[in-house]
Amino acid sequence: MTRSKRFLVIGLVALSLSIYGQAQVKFSGYFSFEYLKSQAEGMYPQGTFENLYGGLAASGVISGSLTFLTEVQARSQENFTLRQAYLSFQGSNLFQFKFGLFEIPFGQYNTSARPYQTLTVLRPLVFHFFPYRWSDLGICWESNYKIIYLSTYIINGLSADEQGYLRSTIKDVNKNKGAGERLGLRFGEGVELGGSFYRGKYDSAGTKAIQFEGFDLVWVNPEWEVRGEYIKSIYDHPFLNQKMNFDGYYLIVSLVIKKLHPYFSYQKSAVPQCVVDDQNGPPLNIFLDSMVKKRRIAAGLKLDILDNFYAKLEYDWNKEKNISIKDNNLSIQLGFNF
Repeated sequence: MTRSKRFLVIGLVALSLSIYGQAQVKFSGYFSFEYLKSQAEGMYPQGTFENLYGGLAASGVISGSLTFLTEVQARSQENFTLRQAYLSFQGSNLFQFKFGLFEIPFGQYNTSARPYQTLTVLRPLVFHFFPYRWSDLGICWESNYKIIYLSTYIINGLSADEQGYLRSTIKDVNKNKGAGERLGLRFGEGVELGGSFYRGKYDSAGTKAIQFEGFDLVWVNPEWEVRGEYIKSIYDHPFLNQKMNFDGYYLIVSLVIKKLHPYFSYQKSAVPQCVVDDQNGPPLNIFLDSMVKKRRIAAGLKLDILDNFYAKLEYDWNKEKNISIKDNNLSIQLGFNF
């Protein structure tokens, strides 16, 4: 955790404690870990217990329509990092604002990617384009009118580190601000279609553009649910003086049989190499001028053992275009939330 993030954590904990006597503060959290085993040429040929993952959030009302939320998380043996820390003001359904560090409303998955919120154990392939649970510092306006749901935001924006990997930092690296929006349409109960867009500059000079375009769908009823997203990344290569673009998508269908949720997922996406660390791999590298096309078919079960305690079992069949390697995966996840 950087020094600036430590100060933010300390400051927001102090804020929580200072208002605790004046308003009811709600705490929530989650925890999970996994067992992963792959074929001989995969990421986990020996089998390993991995990805210890936990988070803690506090939220509450400061006064009237002014609320706050803070969330920290830790993965494996890393220190806790600040994921969200914002003030929210809701004047009406048309005008709700977030000020601070918030998850970017690009598609559906990015704002609901905590382990207990997802069906699959492994992160869908397409979500290697931007940082996992992408959040940034800025302002977000959310609005709802009848079937229309709009989120638009201005943030510091993604930048690239020395190795070329995209990252989200609290400090802006150039004068350009990243901006984006998501427009969602909800039809009746449980059906939503959405489109997302983001554009910013990733270099210190503010001359190299990075852009994401996306489409998402959700269809949920008491018996089954369907979820899917398509994402396209477009960026200016730093050396080749040309635009690069890569895309991918995933679709998941699940049945609801009381506490049992069998699911099937089909995924196809560009990835940086044949074998990637699905849970901890870095986001898009702007130095790349080519990527591997990968397909994944996943089948699994999620069992809600208790209302807040669950287990997942998943098997993934992986296939890389024009390459024959044995890298299928077996994964098991246990977790709970409160």
